[in-house]
Amino acid sequence: MTAPSVPRVRARKPKVRTGCATCKSRRIKCDEARPACLRCQKSRLLCQYRDSPGAEQEGSKEQRNILPASQQLMSKAAAGVRLNPRVKREDFLQPEVYYFDLFRHIIVDNVCQNGYISLWSHTILRETFRDECVRYAVLGIGALCRALMDDNQQVNVKLTKPLWTVPTIAVSCPKTKYHRDAIKYYMKSIARFRNQISREGSATPNRTIIIISILFILFETMQGDTDSIDRIMVSAITALKANLRQEIDTQRQVSSALDDDGVREADCFLTCLSGFSPILSPLHHSLLKSKAYEGSRILGNTIPAPAATPLQTEQAFERYTTSALIWCFRTVSPQGGAYGHPVDAMKHQEEQLSISTQADEWCEYLTKNLEKETDPWQRRTWKIMLMEAKMFSIYTTYCEDAAEHERMWDSRVDDCREAVALAESVLGEPTPFNSLPPMFEDKLLPTLRCFICKCRDKKTRARALRICTQLAGPWFENRAILVGLQIVIAMEERERDPCGFIPIRLRYRWDESTWNEDRTQLNMVLTRIVTGARREFTVHSDWSIEDMLKKLGKPPDNEKGYACKAPADGQGQENP
Repeated sequence: MTAPSVPRVRARKPKVRTGCATCKSRRIKCDEARPACLRCQKSRLLCQYRDSPGAEQEGSKEQRNILPASQQLMSKAAAGVRLNPRVKREDFLQPEVYYFDLFRHIIVDNVCQNGYISLWSHTILRETFRDECVRYAVLGIGALCRALMDDNQQVNVKLTKPLWTVPTIAVSCPKTKYHRDAIKYYMKSIARFRNQISREGSATPNRTIIIISILFILFETMQGDTDSIDRIMVSAITALKANLRQEIDTQRQVSSALDDDGVREADCFLTCLSGFSPILSPLHHSLLKSKAYEGSRILGNTIPAPAATPLQTEQAFERYTTSALIWCFRTVSPQGGAYGHPVDAMKHQEEQLSISTQADEWCEYLTKNLEKETDPWQRRTWKIMLMEAKMFSIYTTYCEDAAEHERMWDSRVDDCREAVALAESVLGEPTPFNSLPPMFEDKLLPTLRCFICKCRDKKTRARALRICTQLAGPWFENRAILVGLQIVIAMEERERDPCGFIPIRLRYRWDESTWNEDRTQLNMVLTRIVTGARREFTVHSDWSIEDMLKKLGKPPDNEKGYACKAPADGQGQENP
């Protein structure tokens, strides 16, 4: 007879409480090696023990890895798979969950209004779980978002509305917990990124450089620090120079190997941001002085077939606009183009003919798409693309002679009117997004700024300026540029003759700008396009733009420079 089976009792061992905090949070065994256990070393995580210096002060706030252990082992082969992380609350440690939610639901929702949805909604969120640099940058942006909420409440109680608003936290010492956390996470991200660059050197993946640079630019944009944005863009383009856009073709060196739409969008976004910013805004002067894109070759891009899907068409147009933008950056820049080197006339003409011809072909192609499209959201996309194509069609009709180039713009007033009408139509349509304009607008705003600077038709200019005002939102740089454009328009409108024409020799270009220490004072330099005579202005954020423009007198006949200063009553005036 078989003896009854006796259930085995598992021997109980005392619970070990001496492991590191990271292993305990991941519920795995710790070998308790000092100063860092083996598991943390392999996973490149912060290893901290309860009895280590500073651990008691941190208490329950020690830095845990946001990524669950199962997801940490994601292989590099899975990097190209589009993921939308299902974030669980228990995966985070307070206040990290709060900052991450702010980033996902406020920041991402805002920047996705301008497109690049795969980049913001998929790629960056996925990289948050794979890369410490990205994770700390995202947490820093979320914390800064929360700090700005309190900052905006203090600004809204003011009786007068300034021309632009400098975030208080950007020019003061960290006073709130959220601001201190934002700086802490941001500095951690910078430190880890520097360590990675020093450790891996040129082997650092381009995708990492692009994503981290975009997040750093986003952080500084929220603070309104245009000088830091300028330096970050120069550093990013310089680091990527060896590989980024050496060949503008259907295959992308950064993204094609990974089959990742988000990285492709990041590639395009950084190129557009670093190209449009210095051409249309003197707040980013270092980019023009650098030799970014000097070695980039402009290759032909084919127009999609009529049966192409909307996504294929948008990607092809993205490639074209990037090529056109690089050509404009190198050739039509205020610095004279070609970085001060002699221009290869034959190569220059070939590139210009290719870019200009493709712009006209795109205008025709997009017009046909718009006529037969019935979906309201897709019609909106076609209108924005058609507006950009019309702008490049004009801008790439470049003339080396400044006066001749101005006459060319005067002859294309009808095209400018049509493009501005498209922008008005886009803004008049309902969108599924929130009412706050996107922080990064690299489609409508740059195109409209181009028309404001170059189109001298009074009504068209006023319409474009009105749309720019709507799109500027509360963002520091947008509002500062808006003030500068208003001054340019006001100075040129004084020169309009009885026939309604602004003489070419009396037209201006906004060349330089600098800030005072707390960024409440903007110093501008306007230059006559033909004669080169300079006009200097100083504008304060607390002034009234309407009263200041009324007090601006006619420039002196001797064409010498003068400054616009603040008189005793606080309004602007000109002093010879």
